[in-house]
Amino acid sequence: MRIFWLLLAVLLTFNIQAEWYSGSGTAVIFDDNRQLARRQAAKQALREVLLQADVSLAALELFRQQDLAEELFTLHSSVPVSQIIIQEEHERDGQLSITLKADVWPQVNLCDDRSIAKALVLTPFSLSAGATQVALGNNELNKEITSRFHTAIQRSPADFLVKAISSEPLFAPEQFQHSTAQHQLRYMAESAQAQFIVAGRLRNLAFGRQAAGLLKKERWVRQFALEVSVLDGASGRLIQTKQYQTRVQWPFAITTEVNPASDQLWRADFGLEVQRLVYEAVDDIANALSCVRVKAQVIRVAGSNITISVGARQGIKPGDTFSLLHSDSFTDSWGNSYAVTAENDSQLEVVRVYPDHAETRAVKSHYLAPVQVRDQVQLDSVRERQYAN
Repeated sequence: MRIFWLLLAVLLTFNIQAEWYSGSGTAVIFDDNRQLARRQAAKQALREVLLQADVSLAALELFRQQDLAEELFTLHSSVPVSQIIIQEEHERDGQLSITLKADVWPQVNLCDDRSIAKALVLTPFSLSAGATQVALGNNELNKEITSRFHTAIQRSPADFLVKAISSEPLFAPEQFQHSTAQHQLRYMAESAQAQFIVAGRLRNLAFGRQAAGLLKKERWVRQFALEVSVLDGASGRLIQTKQYQTRVQWPFAITTEVNPASDQLWRADFGLEVQRLVYEAVDDIANALSCVRVKAQVIRVAGSNITISVGARQGIKPGDTFSLLHSDSFTDSWGNSYAVTAENDSQLEVVRVYPDHAETRAVKSHYLAPVQVRDQVQLDSVRERQYAN
């Protein structure tokens, strides 16, 4: 076991107190590439640090990783992490593990003055036609991977607030652009009062043979390919689709019935790689949505008090301001539907906050446009503002 004390400092100008957090990560060593395994294990450890500190996973994009000498690994860090100390690194059975601790400034955020979580609807992963026919037990494995993905989303409250989890998988990505699909997506989001919908499917769980060598016996390998999509709930439009894939030795005989939730599976190379890709998909969603302005709906109008569908669980506080959005839609001559939103001069300030909703009133009442239930609002800033009469 080797102990490394690598201290990397960044100049900081914040008069706030940092805290130390520890994290560990493990990665598979492929083709004796220990440097790649170090990078992956260190990223896993940093990820755990950010989760403990309640910092957005999008902060992982700020870290530049650089290889030094053969037995050294370092990370160049930036806000919100100012110092990183790599404490342990060890290798066992083709896996490399790193434990580190980091000095974190949780109050520092990437886009605004503080973190505002994005409201999501999650759907179970589907199995593509090819994946369902490869081997028995794939349906149960798919359920376990879906569960781990949803857990990874829910473990990052700085990034996400899960408003609903659908019991049925979403339709295939090829159908996202159909007008009927977009209507369904908008209905799902509106029913759950969520801003985004996350869906995915397993595209490949195929087995293959690794040929025997002079000193090696024949082994089975298994492929894994995951596709994850993020959609805008207000319009039903696709924001991004990304694919994640790997190919790892299967630790069991081809005829062995495996419990998809067993520690034996998830501590093996296959399980570690699948979990790494699940985390990578979650991190990519956090990065894609980190600086997207929060939108919500008007859910009640009572005189001058306007209630909106966003609250304390997402990080909203009294003094936050929202702009009222004008919504419109039209259908072209080919039958394609389009949704249009535009910001106007009407601003609402949060005066009282509840877990999942907030009461607001107009910053300038004489500028307030007519407001109706289901109108959309968009977060202006998390900075507190004073009334202007």
